[in-house]
Amino acid sequence: MGLAKYNQKRDFKKTDEPKGVVGKAAGQLRFVVQKHAASHLHFDFRLEVDGVMVSWAVPKGPSGNPADRRLAMQVEDHPIGYMDFEGTIPKGEYGGGTVMVWDIGTYRVEGNDDAQKDNALMKKMVRQGNIKIVLDGQKLKGSWHLVEMKKDEDKRQWLLMKTKDEFAGKKAFNQLSVLTGRDLDEIAKGDHVWHSNRSVKENLKALSSTEKKGKATTKTSVADDGFAGQFSAEDLADATRLRNFPTQWRPQLATLADEPFDNDEWLFETKYDGYRALAMIQDSGVELMSRNGLSFNGKYPAIVQSLEKVPHDLILDGEVVVEDSKGKSRFQWLQHIDEKPDRGTLKFYVFDVLYFNGFDLTPLALLTRKKILKALLPKLKNVVYSEHILGDGKKAFEAAEKKHGEGIIAKKIASTYRQGKRTKDWLKIKTELQQEMVIGGYTEPGGSRKGIGALLCGFYKDGKLHYSGKVGSGYTEKILVDIEKKLSKLQTDTCPFTEKPKLPGKIHWVEPKLLAQVKFSEWTETNSMRHPVFLGLREDKPAKNITMEKPTVVTENWNDKPKGRAPKKSKVEFSNLEKVFWPKEKITKGDVIAYYDEIADYILPYLKDRPQSLRRTPDGIKSPGFFQKNVAGLAPDWVKTFTIHSDSTDEDIEWLLCQDKDTLLYLANLGCIEINPWSSRVKTLDHPDYVIFDLDPNQADMKKLVATALKVKEILDKLKIKGYVKTSGGKGIHVFIPVKPKYTYEQTRDFSLLISQMVHRELPDITSLERMPDKRIGKVYLDYLQNGKGKTMASIYSIRPREGAGVSTPLDWDEINEHLDPKVFNIKTVPARLQEKGDLWKDFFKDAIDLKKVLANL
Repeated sequence: MGLAKYNQKRDFKKTDEPKGVVGKAAGQLRFVVQKHAASHLHFDFRLEVDGVMVSWAVPKGPSGNPADRRLAMQVEDHPIGYMDFEGTIPKGEYGGGTVMVWDIGTYRVEGNDDAQKDNALMKKMVRQGNIKIVLDGQKLKGSWHLVEMKKDEDKRQWLLMKTKDEFAGKKAFNQLSVLTGRDLDEIAKGDHVWHSNRSVKENLKALSSTEKKGKATTKTSVADDGFAGQFSAEDLADATRLRNFPTQWRPQLATLADEPFDNDEWLFETKYDGYRALAMIQDSGVELMSRNGLSFNGKYPAIVQSLEKVPHDLILDGEVVVEDSKGKSRFQWLQHIDEKPDRGTLKFYVFDVLYFNGFDLTPLALLTRKKILKALLPKLKNVVYSEHILGDGKKAFEAAEKKHGEGIIAKKIASTYRQGKRTKDWLKIKTELQQEMVIGGYTEPGGSRKGIGALLCGFYKDGKLHYSGKVGSGYTEKILVDIEKKLSKLQTDTCPFTEKPKLPGKIHWVEPKLLAQVKFSEWTETNSMRHPVFLGLREDKPAKNITMEKPTVVTENWNDKPKGRAPKKSKVEFSNLEKVFWPKEKITKGDVIAYYDEIADYILPYLKDRPQSLRRTPDGIKSPGFFQKNVAGLAPDWVKTFTIHSDSTDEDIEWLLCQDKDTLLYLANLGCIEINPWSSRVKTLDHPDYVIFDLDPNQADMKKLVATALKVKEILDKLKIKGYVKTSGGKGIHVFIPVKPKYTYEQTRDFSLLISQMVHRELPDITSLERMPDKRIGKVYLDYLQNGKGKTMASIYSIRPREGAGVSTPLDWDEINEHLDPKVFNIKTVPARLQEKGDLWKDFFKDAIDLKKVLANL
C-alpha cells in the first residue's frame, strides 16, 4: 500500500485534489463512497487501511440487494484527505470530471469486537482477496463483502456484494451528496460554500463575494444527517438582517403526539432528559439561558467556558444533560451536579441555530438551519451537535426505546422557527408517560424511612389545582431528606387542591410552588397517575403553567413510507392489576408489572436466549404457587419458544424464551413474580456461561454469611478471577463467575465444588457442604449443586415471592460487610438504586474466563 501512483498521476497545480500523504488513524476506521462523473459515470469505494484509502472503481455502484454482484476494479490507493473531497477535477487531468461524496461513515471487521485489531485484519484480508466488513454510513449499513475474482498485479478484479441482514433490500439509494445535499450538476456549478476548515474571515469573504442566484432549495431527501461541514451563500437568502443582538428570544416548544411515524417531510431527533437552554454568544461573551430567561451560567460554568471559544455571534438552541457511561441522560444527576460534579458527563446538545453574525435565521427552513449549525459549530469538549434521522421516525423511536431513552422529537424539515411558541411543526413522542407535576403536599414517612413518605401532586386546569395522585417511589434517602427541607419552608394549613384527597395518616400541605418530574404507566379514568415514579425536582418552569399533558396530535395517518414496522406497544393484555400479592405491604400485581416494565433493559441481557422455568404465583405470597416448564399451546404466537427433548419423560418440552420487554411483562401478568432462567443459552445448551456459588445461611447470622462471601472473593482474587456478587432476594448471597460456554455443566459444577472445598477448608466452623439442612443448622451452606442442566434460580433483578418483596440485587464488594441488610433491596428501592448506580454487572459477560487456563494455575 502506498501513494506513489496516486501522486504520479496528478498535477496538483491544476487540480484541487489533496496531495498524497499517509495519514494517521483517528479511532474507528473510515470509509467513503464517491460518485464520479468522469469519462464514464462510476462510484469509487474507499476503505481506510494503514493510513491510506484502499480504493475500487464500481461501475454500477453499490446495491443493497444480496442477489447483486457488482464488479469492483481495484485502483491506486488514495490519501485519507480524499474522504471529503467534493468538486470538479479539471478536464484533461487524470479522472477529470465532477466528484460527489455519495456516502461516508465508519466500518469494522466482521466478527471482530476489538477495534484496535481492525487495521491489521484489514491488511491481511486485502492481501488474501477476501474482505468482510460491517459499514455504518448514512446510506450503506450492515455487512458487506469484497471478494477477489482475478488476481493480476496491474488489474485486480473484485465483486462487491451486500450480505443478508436487517439492512438488506432492493430499495434504491438517493443520489445526493451526504455533505451538501447537492446533485452532480449543482456541484459542477462550483458555488462558493462555507467550509468548516476555513477561517471565519475567509468564509465571510467567499460568501459576500457570491452573487445570490435566487432562493435556496432545501433538499428533503438527504439520508440520515444529510450534510456536514458546509453551507452556501444561497442558504442565507431568506435570512433577515437585524440591527441589534436579540436578548429576549425564547425557545420554540413541541406538542405531544401519540405515536411515531415515518414521513420524508420530517426529521427525528433524540428527546433529551435535561434542561432546555438558549446559548446567547456575543463578542466572545456567553449567556446560557433557561426557557424562562433565567441564567444557567452559575450552574454550568464548564459549558459556558466551552461556548466562549465559538468565534461567531450566535444564538444556539439545545438541552443541558448529564449522561451516564451508556450515554443515557440522567435528570436526577443533573439536578445534583453541584454535590457530585464527577458523576456522569455534563453536555450541551445543540439542535438549532437562530442567529448568526447579524442574521436572523428563524425564517429559514429547519433543514437549512441545521446545515448552517453543523458548519458553524466547532468541536468543543462538552458541546455536541445533535444528530437527526430523516424520514425514519419509527426507527428513531425504536432506538430510543432500546436505550431506555425518554423519546424522540419530530420536526417538519421545511418549518421556520417560531420562538416562544408551542407548535405542531415540532412534536414530542415519548417512550413512556412523563411530565411535570405541581407539589401540593406530602405524607409522613413510615418505618425507618426518613424525610417524606410520598409527594401529593397535581396539575392546573381552569386556574385550579387538581389532585393527580401520590408519588412514593424513585427516591434515594438523601433526596427524601432534601425534599423535606425544601417543602418544610412552604408549609401551610390550607389544602391547595380543589378537592381534598382522602388519605390516611398525617398530611403536610404546602404552597404549590415546587415541581416534580414524574413518570407513570397511564392516566386513570379519574385523571390520576398509575404507578408514578419520582425523577427529580424542576426549577425551570412556573407552577401555574403545568397542565395535564395528553397527546393532542394523532399521527395514525401521517405515514407516507410504510416499512412494515408498527409503533412499539405492549402486546400483553393485562388483567387483575389491583390484585394484592403482598397483603402486609399492600403491593399489587400491577406493581410487579410496573417494576419489570421499568427495569426491563437491565434484566433482559441476563434472560435472552435462555429457557425459562416459569414459577407462577398467581395468588401472590399467600400460596407457594407452582412451576411450569412446557408452554406448548399456552404462549401467544408472538412469544418465542424453544423445544428440548426430555430423556426422563421421553417427550418434547416447549420452553419459553424471554427475548423482549413484552414477553417479560407477559410472564409478570401470568403471575411469575420470580424469573428463573437457565445458566446456558439455546445455541450452547449443554455449556453454561456462568458458575454459581449459592451461599445459604440456614439460620447462620450475617457475620458468618459475610465472612464466607469475602473468603470466596479472597480465593477468586488469588486465581485472578473477577467474582460478581448479589443478594439472593431472600437471606442468602450469590457469587457468580462468567465463563466461556465451552465446558459442560458437570465441569462447572466440579469447579464450584473445588472452590467451595477451599472455602470450607479455610472456614470449617461456619460453613458446610452437607446437603441435609438439619445437619448444618447455624452454618453457611456452600451449595455447588445449583450448577446443573435445567436447574434454575432467581435471575439478577428478579423479585422474590416472599415477605418484603425482596429483589436479587447486584452489590459492590465493599457493600459486603456486617451492616449488610438484604431487606433494603426490594421492589420499591431497586429502581431508584439503578438510577443512582446503574448496572453493576454491565461487564459481566465481557469478563468470561477459560476454566482450563484457571485450573492450570492452581
